Amino acid sequence: MIKVLTREESRAADEAAIKNGISETELMRRAGLAVFDSFSFEGDTLIVIGKGNNAGDGLQLAKLLREAEKEVKILQLYNITKPAILDLLSQCMDIQIPIYRYNDSFSLEGYDNIVDAILGIGYKGELDDYLSNIIIRLNNAGGNKIAIDINTGLDANNGRSKLAFESDLTIAIGYPKTGLFLNDAKDYISDVTSDTIGIPYTGESVELFLENDLDLIFSKRKKNVHKGMFGYVGIMGGSFKYSGSVKLGNLALSALTSGAGVARIIAPYEICDSIMPYLLEATLYPIDSIDGHFIFNKDQIDDSIKGLSSLALGMGMDKFSDAKLIVEHIIKTFEGRLLIDADGLNALKDLDLEILNNSKAEIVLTPHVKEFSRLINVDTETILDNPVKYAKEFTLKYHVTLLLKGDTTIISDKGNIYFVTQGSPALSKGGSGDILSGIIAGIMGYEKYPYLACCAGSFVLGNAGMLAEDETGDYATLPRDTIEQIKEVMKKY
Repeated sequence: MIKVLTREESRAADEAAIKNGISETELMRRAGLAVFDSFSFEGDTLIVIGKGNNAGDGLQLAKLLREAEKEVKILQLYNITKPAILDLLSQCMDIQIPIYRYNDSFSLEGYDNIVDAILGIGYKGELDDYLSNIIIRLNNAGGNKIAIDINTGLDANNGRSKLAFESDLTIAIGYPKTGLFLNDAKDYISDVTSDTIGIPYTGESVELFLENDLDLIFSKRKKNVHKGMFGYVGIMGGSFKYSGSVKLGNLALSALTSGAGVARIIAPYEICDSIMPYLLEATLYPIDSIDGHFIFNKDQIDDSIKGLSSLALGMGMDKFSDAKLIVEHIIKTFEGRLLIDADGLNALKDLDLEILNNSKAEIVLTPHVKEFSRLINVDTETILDNPVKYAKEFTLKYHVTLLLKGDTTIISDKGNIYFVTQGSPALSKGGSGDILSGIIAGIMGYEKYPYLACCAGSFVLGNAGMLAEDETGDYATLPRDTIEQIKEVMKKY
C-alpha cells in the first residue's frame, strides 16, 4: 500500500520538509526532476505555467529539458509576483528558453508534449472563463498531456470537477492526492504515478491498495487441506420480484470462486424452485415465506445461519414487513463475519444504529452513496464533497467496516481509510454490487480481517470487470461475464 494525502496533509508534509531544512526552491527542483524522470519528453514540449509553486515545478522541468538538449517552450498565463518563481523564470530566460505570454491567437498545435503546471492543489470551486477557455483549448490540442501533481480543475481532496485538464499521465509530487482517485478524476486522468521527492510523512493518510497487497490475503494453499478450513459462507436474500435474475446462484459462484469452502443459499421458500436449476456447487436452505418474501421465523433463521463463518445479507430481498425483524435478529445473534447490503441496508436505516456497537458479529456495510446518505441523514452532494471524512467518522462512531461504493471504492475501518481504484464502466449494471458481496463474503469465510476482505474483494471485482470490458466492451458486458473473469483474476494465486 502507498500513502494518499488530502490537500491539508500534503501542505503539512511540505511544511515539515521545509522545517527539516529542505528549501521551497529545492522542493520545486526535486519536483521538476521527478517529472523529468517519469516521461521521455521526445519532441517539442510546451510547459503551461500559472503563478504559484506548481509553476515553479514546471520551470524547473523546463531547465532540465534544456540541459538535456530537448526542445522546450514556456507559456505563461499570469503575471508572476512571487520572488522564488520570478527567479526561476529569469533563470529560464538566461538559458534562452522561449517564453510566451498567452493570448487567444497563440497556437497550441504542433507540440509533442503539453505539460500542465498551472494551479496545483490549492484550487477549489469552478474555473473562471479565462482559464476554462485555455483548458478547453489544451484538451483539444494534440500531443501527450502531462500534469504536474494534479490536473488543473480537479479538487485535490474530492476530485470533483466540471472541467479539468485531460492528462495521459499525472505525476503526483510528494504523495498522490485523494482527489486523483475520487468522483470525476478518472474521466480526466489516464494514468497516475508519484514520487515522494524525499518528503517524509508520518501523519494520518489514506492507503492505496495495490495488487501486491493481495499476497496478504491469497497466500499459497497447502496440499493437506479440506473445505472446512476455508469457511462456510451464507448468502441470504432474494424475493419473488427478483427471482428471475438468478442473482443468488451467481453470488454463490462468486463466493466459491474467491476461495470459500462451502456456499449456502438461504432464500424464501416460494422462489426456491426457480433458484435450484442454477445451483450446482451451493446448498440451498428455504425459509418460510409469503408473497415471495421471507417470514420472520426465528428457529428457521437461526438454523439457516448456524455454523457459518460469514454471511451476506440483503441482496434481492426487496422491502417487506419482516425485513427489519430479520436484520435486527441477525445483527444481535450472529457471531461470524456479517456483510449487509442492498435491502438489508434499507432495513438497517430504520433501526437504532447503536445496535451495530452491541453486535457479536464483525459487521461490514456495503452501501453506495445514496444508501449511505439514508443511513447517516446527509445529502449525497455533501457526502461526495468529502467522502473520506464521512466514511471515517462513521467507523469511528460505529464498530463496523464500511465499504462505500464508487468508481474508486472507499473502505473505512476504525477510522483507517483504504482506496481500491480498480474498476470499469462495464460494472455499472444491476447485479455488480451483488457479485461484490458474494466475493467479499467468500473471502471473509477464511480471512479474519474484514477490511482486508473488502479491499481484496473490491480489487478482484474491479479487475474482473476490466477483463470483461476487454472482451465485450462497456455497453454489452453483463454481470455473468464479470463472474466468468473472476477465475482469470484468481488463477494466479
